[in-house]
Formats: sequence, C-alpha cells, structure tokens
Amino acid sequence: MTTTEATGYGAADAQRLRLMEICRQLGKIAGQIGNSGAEDVVTALLERMDSDAFHVMVVGDFNRGKSTFVNALLGAKVLPVKATPATAVITEVKFGEPPAARLWREGSAAPETVHPEELTALITVNSKERDQRNPYVRAEVTWPLELCRHNVVLVDSPGLNEHVNRDEITLGHLRKADAVIFLQHAIAPMSISESQFLTSYLDAHDPFFVFTYFDAIEDTERDDVVAGARQRITGLRGEDRDENRFFFVDAKTALRARVAEDATGYANSGVADLEQALESYLVTDRHKVKLLAPARALRGLARELDRNVPHELALLDTQTADLERRWEAAQQPLRDLEAQAQRISLDIRNQTRILQDRVETLLGGYLASVADEAPGIAAEVPLTTKLGLNPLKVPERAEQVTQEIAAGTARAVEEKVAEWVSGSLEPVIVQDLEKLAERMDTQLTAFEAHLDELRISLSGVKDAGRAGERQEEQPLTRFLSGAAGLVLGGVAGGLVGARFGAKEALRTLPVTLAIAMAWMFTPFGLPTLVGAMLVHGLIKSRQAGGRLENKMREAVGREMATQIRLAAPKQAREAAQAFATTTIDPMALDVTAGLSSRIKELTRSVESAREARQQGESSVEQRRGELKQLDALLRRAGDDLGDLVDELALL
Repeated sequence: MTTTEATGYGAADAQRLRLMEICRQLGKIAGQIGNSGAEDVVTALLERMDSDAFHVMVVGDFNRGKSTFVNALLGAKVLPVKATPATAVITEVKFGEPPAARLWREGSAAPETVHPEELTALITVNSKERDQRNPYVRAEVTWPLELCRHNVVLVDSPGLNEHVNRDEITLGHLRKADAVIFLQHAIAPMSISESQFLTSYLDAHDPFFVFTYFDAIEDTERDDVVAGARQRITGLRGEDRDENRFFFVDAKTALRARVAEDATGYANSGVADLEQALESYLVTDRHKVKLLAPARALRGLARELDRNVPHELALLDTQTADLERRWEAAQQPLRDLEAQAQRISLDIRNQTRILQDRVETLLGGYLASVADEAPGIAAEVPLTTKLGLNPLKVPERAEQVTQEIAAGTARAVEEKVAEWVSGSLEPVIVQDLEKLAERMDTQLTAFEAHLDELRISLSGVKDAGRAGERQEEQPLTRFLSGAAGLVLGGVAGGLVGARFGAKEALRTLPVTLAIAMAWMFTPFGLPTLVGAMLVHGLIKSRQAGGRLENKMREAVGREMATQIRLAAPKQAREAAQAFATTTIDPMALDVTAGLSSRIKELTRSVESAREARQQGESSVEQRRGELKQLDALLRRAGDDLGDLVDELALL
C-alpha cells in the first residue's frame, strides 16, 4: 500500500512525532526549572508514545483462515498456514529488518530468539496432543513490511472454541486491541459460538466483519449470503451500529496477488477495500484517542509548569529575611497539607475496596443463582451426537454426548453471565465510579485551595499562573496529568472531570470476568464430570437411548450446578480483584503521586529561591533571567500543543 505524507498513516505518524517533540521540549523546561516530577511524567509519556502502536487483532473460530488473511494484509507468507487448527499462541507482527522472530515462554520475562523458518513448528497446534498447552504464550515476528512500517502491529490469535487454553490467550489480548477484525466463513457465517463471542466480548469494540472464502460461493448466491450475514449481525447489535464494516474477501487470491505485485488482483480480492477502511479508522478514531490522552496530560503539565515559573520569580523578589520568616511559618501548614494528602490517598484506597467488595458480592450472588438454572439448561441443549443401540459404540458415544451437553450448558451459562454483566453489573459500577469521581474532585479541590493559600503566604502573589485556563479542567484531570505513573485511558481516562466514559473504561470487564471464570465456560475444565458420565453410560448401556440421554442431561446439569455453587465465591473474589487491579488501582496510585509531586514542587521552588538569595544578587539575577527565558519557551510550547489538540479535535 502506498500512503502520502499528507494523509493516512503518514499524517498520523507526523502528528505523533510532533507531540513527542513538544513533550521533549517540556521535559527540558521541567529539568531546567528543577521539577523532577514533571520530568518523570515526560519520560513516561515518551515511552508510551514511542511504543504505542496501532494493534489490529484478528479473531475468529479455528479453521477460518486467519493466518492466510493476515499474510494477505502483510503481503508475504509470514505466518504458518495449515489445513488443521494452526496458531496456538498470540503472534504479533511488527516492522523490522532483517526478518526475525522471538518467543516468550509462560512465566518468563526474557524471550528466546528463533529463526523465522522455525516458527511454524514452534507455535502451531500439535495435532496428536491437541489438549496439551503450548510452552510459549506469545510470538513476535519482525519483518520489513510496508503496513507495519506505519506503526501498525498485526496480531494473529489462536482459533476460538478449539481449546480453553487458547481461548484464554485470545481474550487476554482483546483489551489492548485498537481494532478487531472478526473473521468468519462466508459459507456459514455467525455460528452459535461466533454469535455468542460477538455479544459477550466484542460489545465494547467496533469490529470489522470479514467473511473469507467468498470465492467459493456461486455468483448467483452471493447477494443472499451477504444479506444473510448482515441480518444476523444487525439482529444482535442493531441496524446502524456496524454500517460500512462488512467485507467479503478471497484471502488466498489476495495473498497470491500481493506476492506477485498484482494490484488489480489484490483490489478484486476485497482485501484492499478492508485495508483502506482499516487505515481510515485507525488514523482518525483510534489515533485521536491515542494522542488526545497524552496531549491533554501535557497540557496539564504545561499549565503546572506555567504556575511554577511566576511563583519562583515572586519568591526571588522577596527579601531574604522575609523569605526565611515565611518559610518557617509555613512548616506547620505544610505538614497539614501532607496529612491531607495522606487522608485523600487512604480514602481512595477505602473506596476502591468498597467497590471491589460490591463487585464480588453482586457477582458471587448472581453465580449462585444461575447455578439453579444449570439443570434446566442442560435438559434443553440441542445434540448432534446420538447414542445409538450398538453396545460397542456406547462408550465412545457416551463421552461425546456428555461433552456436548456440558459444552452447550457452559455456553448458555456464559451467555447469561455476559448479559447480566452488561445489563446489570456495569450500570451499578458506572454509578459507583461517578460518585467516586465527584468525591475525589471535591477532595482535590480542597487540597488545591490549601496549596494555593500556602503559595500566597510564601510569595505574597495571588495565583501566579494562568488560572483562567486551568479552570477548563476538573481537579481530577489535573492531578492525573501531573502523576508520574500516568494512566492514559481506561477508568482513569473516563473518570476525569467526573464524567465517566462507561464504554471505553469498562471494555475490559467482561473479558476480565471471562478469564477469571474460564473453568466454567468449557466442559474440558471438568474432567471428573466427563469421566463420571462415561462410566454412567457404560453401566446403563442396555437402557433405551432416549432414557439414557435424559439421565446424562440430569447428571450433567446437577454436576455443573454443584461446581458453579462451590466455585462461585472464589471466582467472584478473583474477578473482582482482577477488575480493581487493572482499572481502579493504577488511577489511585497516580492521584497519590500527583498529590506528592505538588508538595515537592512547592518545597523545591522555595529552596531554589533561598539558595539564590543566600548566594547574592548576581545569583538572583541569573536565576531570574533563566526563568524568564523558560517562561517564553513554555508559552511557545503551550501554543504548539494547543494547535495540535485543535487539529486532533477536528478528526
């Protein structure tokens, strides 16, 4: 694909580089002022922006041709392609030359470097030992590919509904995907499992629906296939939500065309249209989200530095004796301010625990109640396998029927949990988080008022910074912007300004719960159940097939109900802990860091002025000149940042 510098990926990358340069300028200014907390923020932002690529994740059931499709987008045979379920680990494809591959083992921090040609043998499913977990959890391939050159990382995922271990791997990476391509077979789109995955895990995403093997459908039948696929998806997600996100493609032809540099063939394959739509989405919607968060953080940082400079200038104008007297008098208010910061931090931790306990209680209660429905669900699960009357086939068929009943029951339970999370749990969490944001804003407003009082008592100047501009943002926004850890999005991003963005911030909640309760979503997590049902089938093999099937349904339902009830408290506790750890805790840490950095900067500015005054008037004049130069640089950087934010707002 060719992209000009003025549009598409080129323009997005140019804006990212501009923001990084502004970030570096502010970092230099912060360093010369002496604000180490601001320098930490700049370092964190630069690291984030430098590594924050567009992650495009391809998901779908096994044997849908995901790896072939990714290769077609890449324009080279990079990933392994097999007729049987192939990819067993998450595989990320990034730009780099020469081609290379790295593999991460489970629990290992350091990767292993392997030759790209070895990748197929190492990351594909072992057809003889399908249930065995692959020793690797992630693969990274670097390749000199044009698409990846534009800060795009393509992520090929293990096939869904093929094994629970590989389902967990895929679900765990959904939360950081910027775009999701949901790959399906055009001949049989939106199966039961695909429909369930869409409603359970992709509700917070706006996926691209891609239907492969479209070339295998007769021309006279294509309109009906397209209409049918659209109807199934709009029935689940609404009429207008996914407009212009349906693509029917021939991935094999696209790959051959890319390799042969056949532009016409590639265009006719349908993949080219998807690639253009994907680029448009990434460089507008996702690019805007990615850059506005750090840009707003930098704007808050610039305004805080803008307050630092006039305050220190005012301190330099204070006579040494007066400054010493004011500093001595400020010690008790300073200790009071530190105590206030500690109380705010403690209150945030307490509120986090309350929210976590609430999630645990609600989830545990619902799981216990849904257990009562398991027998009825098992009784209604449709079966494709029949027991038959041949006694030699009973053991094999009994195991198949048992697993089919258990799998169907687990899927129905999973769907119920997902619907409850979306319809009942999320609204409660949203309401609680909005209250938390308002509570924190009130506390931080009081903290800033006391901090300003202390500044005034030291310098004699009221509100030396550009207060009018600072009032555009709520206190929580400013404190997150000034924190060293700096959460860029998620719950913290949604909480700022006491306006909680539920869709973006809660997009990980269903996935978090699914991972924490993965045992419940597959019969293979209940080996004792399968074994018991097999024995039952052998003992009762002389009974009529229908009667035996009913007995097996009853036994499966009872066993799953028991398992759910027993595990509900532990699973609810782990899910609630995972939610708090990945969402609220980072935000709480950032606010605490923001409180601390405000107090440290006040102390630093006073000590800097005291030191200059003690060294004499020439030292005072030198520092005054430095600060005035920094003030001019700061205002210029602020103007540049404002221009960039305005550009992003128009996307």
